[in-house]
Amino acid sequence: MLSRIFRETENAAVNRKRQIDTLKIFNDHVTEIQEDVEYRVEFSAGGHGMTIQVSLPPEFPLEKPVLKVSPQIDHPWVNEQCKVFTVHSDLGRVVQAIIREFERRPPPLVGDAGGGTSTTHHTGENGQESCTSGRTSPPYMMLAFAQQQQQRVLSFPELLDLSAAELEHLSQSEDRLDEFIDKLPPVLKLNNAVEDMISKNEELAKENLTKEPQLEKLRYGVQDKLEALAILKDSYESLSQEYQRLSDKYAPSSIKESLRLAALHSDEESEQIAEQFLSGKISVEQFVSMYLQKRTLSQTRKTKEEKLGSQLKELERAGY
Repeated sequence: MLSRIFRETENAAVNRKRQIDTLKIFNDHVTEIQEDVEYRVEFSAGGHGMTIQVSLPPEFPLEKPVLKVSPQIDHPWVNEQCKVFTVHSDLGRVVQAIIREFERRPPPLVGDAGGGTSTTHHTGENGQESCTSGRTSPPYMMLAFAQQQQQRVLSFPELLDLSAAELEHLSQSEDRLDEFIDKLPPVLKLNNAVEDMISKNEELAKENLTKEPQLEKLRYGVQDKLEALAILKDSYESLSQEYQRLSDKYAPSSIKESLRLAALHSDEESEQIAEQFLSGKISVEQFVSMYLQKRTLSQTRKTKEEKLGSQLKELERAGY
């Protein structure tokens, strides 16, 4: 829930210093009476010079601060116990909000013509100051901050125009506070932005669904192309092997070696023909014809081998 952001816990010492810093930042004419304990803020309202005395208890901000305003005034925030109930925020903002309230609606001084019922400020049996109704009053009234757990609500300017009763009404119910927060312009703007983002996401999801058949078709097309690619790959590998075989076979050095082996083979065949003639297996005419054919073929092959070898040496010397 959004109201949880107002219930943050902080280190007491650090938070105390931060609260005092806000008092000095958000208000003019702040005088330090006692360091870290008591301060005085001077301002003017309705043509009267006024003072708010800020007293910080030892356990502040865990314990409520006490404000005394001088001179004594009549104001709707003051109840019969001389206490003004307001939400507790940054100390500086609270004092600033009170001063702005008095400046916008200057309160009458107690005792002035047309002023409201005054209050009397005295010390009770337990040594603590208290207030009773009457026409005379001391120069101070005490302002207490009753809702400390909602620590930063006065950061929202919408609260500055609420009466003490309306603020008390909010502070008494977390549901009412959440309802009030949900109606604030920044929260409404954030909710509208979230709704807009949700709508855009839904539209994008619907658009993606309409493209699903096309994507499925493309997926099958890619699958077919992958299968065709696999077939082409196998064919390429087979042809590459055949090419390598033929390349080795018809390389100049391979051809030279083949010519040499073929010439040797022709020589062997001519020797076999001579042996057949000597053994009387063939006639003179057959011997001459066959022998000359084999010897001619052998010589031709040797000549080609020598010529090819010479050419290869020339290429080798030329750097090829």
